[in-house]
Amino acid sequence: MSQPVTRRQFLRGAGALSAAALFGRFSPVHASGPGVQSTYFPRLLNEPASDHLNLITIVTDSMRYDHIHCNGNEQMQTPNIDAFASQAVTFTKAYAGGFPTLLNRAELFTGRWMYTVMPWGDLPASESHVAKLLDGAGYLTGMVFDNWQLKDEGRTFDRAFKTWEWIRGQVTDRYRLTPLQPVLPADPSKLRHGASDISQYLRNVSERVDESDYFVARTMRAAIAWLERTHNFGSFYLHIDSFDPHEPWDPPQAYVDLYDPGYIGEEVIYPNYAPPTFLSDSELRHMRALYAAEVTMVDRWLGELFAALDRLGLAENTAVILLSDHGVLLGEHNAVGKSWDMGDSSRAYPLWQELAHVNLMIRLPGATPRRTNALAQAADITPTLLDLAGVALPANLHGVSLVPLLRTKAGEDEPVLRPAAVSSRTLFTALDQEPLITICDGEWCLIDGGGHSPSSLYHLPDDPQQQKDALAQAGEMGRRLHAHLLALLEGLNLPEERVGPWRPAPC
Repeated sequence: MSQPVTRRQFLRGAGALSAAALFGRFSPVHASGPGVQSTYFPRLLNEPASDHLNLITIVTDSMRYDHIHCNGNEQMQTPNIDAFASQAVTFTKAYAGGFPTLLNRAELFTGRWMYTVMPWGDLPASESHVAKLLDGAGYLTGMVFDNWQLKDEGRTFDRAFKTWEWIRGQVTDRYRLTPLQPVLPADPSKLRHGASDISQYLRNVSERVDESDYFVARTMRAAIAWLERTHNFGSFYLHIDSFDPHEPWDPPQAYVDLYDPGYIGEEVIYPNYAPPTFLSDSELRHMRALYAAEVTMVDRWLGELFAALDRLGLAENTAVILLSDHGVLLGEHNAVGKSWDMGDSSRAYPLWQELAHVNLMIRLPGATPRRTNALAQAADITPTLLDLAGVALPANLHGVSLVPLLRTKAGEDEPVLRPAAVSSRTLFTALDQEPLITICDGEWCLIDGGGHSPSSLYHLPDDPQQQKDALAQAGEMGRRLHAHLLALLEGLNLPEERVGPWRPAPC
């Protein structure tokens, strides 16, 4: 078995550049310094000159809501996202719907609750795709992505786009064959799936020289090139899908030094999905720093994209939607990852706030920038895009258009979009994996186990870390949220084997 090496040895062998070169227009600093500089500087946006808005959606995979500076985390350095938020409507109560990645993209592209009808796998051929509807309305459509899951095993999430560009090499993409035995950054017992997944990833990135070779950099640069080639030919819809900051977390050392300078030890860049007892205290702290560093690297390249929109003159006639699909547990609730997945054992983690509470920021020319507590989910993106494009909404959509809320002026009452948000793994999940469904109304959050797992209830204003189960004291609230879930499932005319496990009341 290959011997693990330190991060500095690993990056030195890969030809990492100096901190100044890595950051480009950033000013690299240590955690105690003034912070990185913004690549992108916002400016006042006016009403668009015409109704023919360009449309851009940007998904960052596994980016936690609480790891963005403007969302209240003063330790995080995300100046470009913060600058974008100053021009956008920021949803403070956006939640995952279908969980995780593929269920999210299916809902984003269809506007429908796909966790109720779709197992983990390809987007069903029977489902209509937002890109097809926009293409029919005369939009030029394109997709730029490095999320290999969207094309792996013959999947067709790209199928409705006129053009697609796949940045190859993420995680287990069968892309590079050599080196046959790459040097591991940590003991394989600490890495998810042992040496297999991370070895393929290390092969895929073995020719990386500097930061411009990292996946998020390549993805954003490819998206910028698409815009440079296309923006003069008519209205367009571009979907950009960045797998970062999903694991593996291996950003350039300059970013890591912002959060855990001087660390010497193993680099657990793709940790086990399990309780964090396999990590020492310093390894756990450093794992969290690696994730934070990855977020800051993503922020740096989002800044390049936002700056390119200004340079190309697109800011005044382009609606930009920035969202994440879900989060990841970094030791909270005695868990790492998104599920307990060790060997032959698999158990679904509850969809805690760290997993279900997501980022959603929408910059619409002429809209009043602000933070809103309105509940929103990924299924709302398709009706919002169609509404912005002036396309009639299909009758079978489950999501709602966010446009009426976006165009609410300061001092006006915002429309109520929904009474609660439901976040769920596919309903095809085996019950012996103890799946749970999260129902949040923005204040109370029920984690419902149906008839197969215990349920719990949390009052988020008093207990944001969800440490105190209030179900015994507030059972009526739990039953109310459970009734919302049942009404949703029953209204979809699902077979009883999908609804039945969730009929028992939580208390």
